[in-house]
Amino acid sequence: MSSLRAPPSAPEVPAALPGTPWRRWLWRLGRLALTVAVLGLVLAQIDLRTAHDHLVDAPRWVFVVPTLLLVCNSALHALRLRVLLAAAGVQVPFLPTVGAMLRASFVGLVLPTGGSEVAKAGFLVRLSGAPEQAVAAVLVGRLLELVPWLTLLLWGLAWGLWAHDPLLGGAATLFSVLFAAILALTLLLARTGGRPLPATLECLLRRLPSRFTQAAGRVRRAFAQVGADRTRLLQAALLALPFSLVNCLVVFVVLRAYGVQVGYSDVLALIPAADTVISLPLTIGGVGVREGVFVRALAPWGATQALALSVALTRWTGELGRAFLGGLLVLIGGGGRSGERHGGTR
Repeated sequence: MSSLRAPPSAPEVPAALPGTPWRRWLWRLGRLALTVAVLGLVLAQIDLRTAHDHLVDAPRWVFVVPTLLLVCNSALHALRLRVLLAAAGVQVPFLPTVGAMLRASFVGLVLPTGGSEVAKAGFLVRLSGAPEQAVAAVLVGRLLELVPWLTLLLWGLAWGLWAHDPLLGGAATLFSVLFAAILALTLLLARTGGRPLPATLECLLRRLPSRFTQAAGRVRRAFAQVGADRTRLLQAALLALPFSLVNCLVVFVVLRAYGVQVGYSDVLALIPAADTVISLPLTIGGVGVREGVFVRALAPWGATQALALSVALTRWTGELGRAFLGGLLVLIGGGGRSGERHGGTR
């Protein structure tokens, strides 16, 4: 299959189709309208004055800790990408890589349609001077994140998400199947290496839209570049675990600051499933969906709608704070090519 053969010298950008700009703008306007509608529906049911009082009465440190923890997550992500790049023979410095992750968080937050993963690849390409290896590292890093996420979703289902909230239970079930399928297909593609694909899989890929076929080709090339060093690949996979645990720790700290007595094991069951719903490309930045999910999820612990809204907004301050730091780095500039100065491509 020609689309799965030798990689191009640089990532290809498909030509714009006729009408694509119009469709893109209609999609953005639709998301904006849905964001306003969902947010209005959620806020109409909540006493905003009480929510404001909760925010004012909260300890000041609770608005700092989420940002610090998410910056730590950016550092963990930078460390994973450095390990994956090293597996592909490229060395990049640690702190500039952290800066690239922070800049990507800023880009992903300010753009109406997101795009933090594309921004990560772009900044990493500039930093490393190795386009194919940088894109491969970001892609493989993203795939490796599915392992702990799937594990936590399964933990949530065993914990009793269906009984707690059918919405979260359904989301956990759906995304568990999806993540497991992606990981199984990735493993199969990676194991074939440069060899021809099994006839059944090749026949299946031919029946899929071309973008899926191209994605399968990119997965094979990515693992061919960074997957040869199994030790570093395992290190990167293990570094994805604390990344997920820190995300849940942010919510746990915020809940305790507001006096909601939810155990950390309960948070590990709830938040990964909640994040699958929040991350759906329905509203801009998950606005409205985030607040509605927290209201539903925290009700069994006695959290009022106003308190749940305060928790959701406080957690969001971590993302805003991290993006603010990334925005400062964008304004300062820098983050240019440095791969040759720090080892380059071997």
